[in-house]
Amino acid sequence: MNPVVLQNHLLKATFLPEVGMNLSSFQRGGVEVIDQSTRKEFEERYAGLGALIGPHFHRRNPNSIAPIQQEDLFPHIARVRAKGIEDPFSHGIARYAPWKVEHVSEKKISASLSGKDEWNGVPLAVLENQNFKLDFSAELVENEMQIDYSVVSEKDSLVGLHYYYRLPNKRGMITTRVQKECLNKGERKLASELYPVDEQQMLQLPLIDFVDTTFYPFPHHLEGDILLETEEYTLRTKYWCQSQENCWQLYHPKDASFVCVEPLSAQDPRHPNLTVSSIRVHLQILTGNHA
Repeated sequence: MNPVVLQNHLLKATFLPEVGMNLSSFQRGGVEVIDQSTRKEFEERYAGLGALIGPHFHRRNPNSIAPIQQEDLFPHIARVRAKGIEDPFSHGIARYAPWKVEHVSEKKISASLSGKDEWNGVPLAVLENQNFKLDFSAELVENEMQIDYSVVSEKDSLVGLHYYYRLPNKRGMITTRVQKECLNKGERKLASELYPVDEQQMLQLPLIDFVDTTFYPFPHHLEGDILLETEEYTLRTKYWCQSQENCWQLYHPKDASFVCVEPLSAQDPRHPNLTVSSIRVHLQILTGNHA
């Protein structure tokens, strides 16, 4: 792996274009935001650290997964199948395949991935079971990283981030305003019935128990603003989408050392409705050791 390191006077970001454009490290003043203890998942099955989502979310219907002639070319497949997972490319091919770097400078990287690209001699359209084009760019601007991520595809698709943010001492707090309804276990629910949401639709959630829920931004339905506070840093995730086909997923296993705040370009990530979509995300590290 040949890492690409972006750096300015405050921030340092390390990407691995050859392995799914993973954001393996994101720091301010030496304070690490990405949970390095998830590197094992990254090495085993391309999850963990700073993984991407796209062109599909989570696991596909088995009927939509094309057979792979030489599975031994992709050793992780046997490992995930041993865990009972049928989709060899959970969350989409973007996090697995080597990306083409289009441009790189001290503070910016842009790259692409398409169904015509090959991985171990196999076209990615075969592995994803559709043709597609993904474009990704990241730039360090002052105390934030600005990300643009888009997809054009044959079938309904989406893009998103699945970054594993470190929770020092396994403690943290999520604060944001959300729409009244959320999507939990595939069903529409009132967020206030499941989580601490007040009359102003402000969610203030200590990260203690298991959470895997789809939320929608409020009051602006095309943009989200989510604050993650930890003992060592505060991370602000702001995102914008061109249509109301957007959401953000909050994923936190009970007692985990990480939390995932996942902006996505679909309202129901498991059932996207668009073949063209994009998302813009600004990740701002607000506090930490700035020396």
